[in-house]
Amino acid sequence: MKENRISFYRLANEGIDAQTLQRIRHDKPVTTDTLGKICSILHCQPGDLIEYIDSSREEKSVD
Repeated sequence: MKENRISFYRLANEGIDAQTLQRIRHDKPVTTDTLGKICSILHCQPGDLIEYIDSSREEKSVD
């Protein structure tokens, strides 16, 4: 968002629900529908927005 100078305010004006924006701010899950809307607004691909982190590997590395 910083690279594209997109604010949460703009996303709200483009139709992203306030509760959804709150979930994004707090790293909570969002739907693929939401990801699609954000990709459309930002002109990007879902992989530009999300990263998969294997939680089982993360837990093992802590032990």
